[in-house]
Amino acid sequence: KPEDGDAGTLGSLGKAYLDEGQLSPAHRCHQRLAELVPKSPQVHLRLGTTLEGLGDWDAAAASYGRALELQPDSADIYGSLGRLKCKQGAYEEAVEACRRSLSLAPNRHEIYNLLGFALINKGDYGAAVEVYRRALLLKPGSAYSVFGLGYLFERQGDLASAAESYQLVLKLDPGLVDAHLHLGITHFLEGDLEKAVECFARVQELAPDNNEARTFLGHIHLLQGNFPLGWSEHEYRWNTAHFLRHRRKFSQPLWKGEPLEGSRILLHAEQGLGDTLQFVRYAPLVEARGGNVVLEVQRRLHRLLTLSSGLGEVIRWGDALPEFDWQCPMLSLPWAFATRLNSIPAQVPYVHPDPARVETWRQRLSGNSLRIGLVWGGSPTFPHERWRSIPLELLAPLTDTEGTTFYSLQMGPKASQVKELGSRVRIVDLQDEQEDFADTAAIVASLGLVISIDTSVAHLAGAMGKPVWILLHKSPDWRWLLDREDSPWYPTARLFRQSTLGNWQDVVARVECELRALVAKSAAAGGAPSRAP
Repeated sequence: KPEDGDAGTLGSLGKAYLDEGQLSPAHRCHQRLAELVPKSPQVHLRLGTTLEGLGDWDAAAASYGRALELQPDSADIYGSLGRLKCKQGAYEEAVEACRRSLSLAPNRHEIYNLLGFALINKGDYGAAVEVYRRALLLKPGSAYSVFGLGYLFERQGDLASAAESYQLVLKLDPGLVDAHLHLGITHFLEGDLEKAVECFARVQELAPDNNEARTFLGHIHLLQGNFPLGWSEHEYRWNTAHFLRHRRKFSQPLWKGEPLEGSRILLHAEQGLGDTLQFVRYAPLVEARGGNVVLEVQRRLHRLLTLSSGLGEVIRWGDALPEFDWQCPMLSLPWAFATRLNSIPAQVPYVHPDPARVETWRQRLSGNSLRIGLVWGGSPTFPHERWRSIPLELLAPLTDTEGTTFYSLQMGPKASQVKELGSRVRIVDLQDEQEDFADTAAIVASLGLVISIDTSVAHLAGAMGKPVWILLHKSPDWRWLLDREDSPWYPTARLFRQSTLGNWQDVVARVECELRALVAKSAAAGGAPSRAP
């Protein structure tokens, strides 16, 4: 074996493998080198680089840390650590590492580009602009620096300027994969799927192993209702930078639909609360395949899902795992079941609140008006939160609809908009009444209608079989498909879509018109409505 050779041979071989992108043999060489010459910072640096490329980011960080212990004044090592921290989403640490690198080597324009990327993702846009200006002074016409400015525009929501920047990048460097990728993302957000597909296809030509483009193509297939291709492409998400941060390392095999014959299977939540609420519907189907289901969910869902029958044993994220034979992330279950548009398991309700808690809330919320829950914001860490959330001020006119009483189900920082608007919005704030989703579900059960953006409460209402009007931006998540007002996932949902990106006024106007018509129809029938049709 080449890795059994002397240090000089191993060093040459390892570098050659690394330069050629052959990471596994490069890793073997550098692992052996680290044993032979444990005090070489360069060996630990290269070992970290191979581990980073293989996706073992914790081990890579340890190697870079060891290299810095041996050579604390290395701009290269700090630069590599900054790159890794960006991939891990640890942007504060990435900024610190990049600044340390630049303090040792002030004219490294590529480190300025990396620092700018970290600052953008940290939300420090002003500092990022100054960093990219510095990078362009050091290397005028740098495609990577112009790309960084395009990414800044993209994150700020200026998609037109982002697209112009990416197109300029491709004039400077037609082979820059990230520019093709992000131009595709820009078109995707604008709702121009044809142009987005062209960009992602170009990425695949230039970099066949690029999983970001493949995952986006999977989303487009799912949006278009092409589930067979969409689910299989969606599985490549685990090899993208975002999902590599959260990928679980299980020794148990991934379940792909095999007969379980009484084996214990762990179904684990992988993304947001709404994702768990949508795909927990598959747990009884896994049991029907012979599985002894253990369901691992977010803490805010644990109490609610423990109450719902047919979901197996329910444990919290972070709790000790029992013994199990198989495992499957929840968003891989439609793939394992080969779900098609006409075979979506859409029997509702499949989530059930505590009846005693529901009765308490029904008494508290009694009255003759249509009781409506309202949600206008999602998680601030969601990548496209800028596009899916709506300022409460735009929704405030709905609360003036005669014959209605609105209740805020909003949680998190955006709940403060109720107090900020004061008397300009007629809504009862229930933020302090919701310890977790067991409370939210009991409230929802006592309402006649939920009006929500695409966030967890919309999924909760749909899973409970409650009427829910969901307000969607121009390029919604794949689960809502295209050009339809209903959802095959949730029979009681009605979808209100933007016609142009960012234009919520038209959506709210349609909702207001439909709401007034609903109240008027119910009044003509002889009484105030208690629920929406």
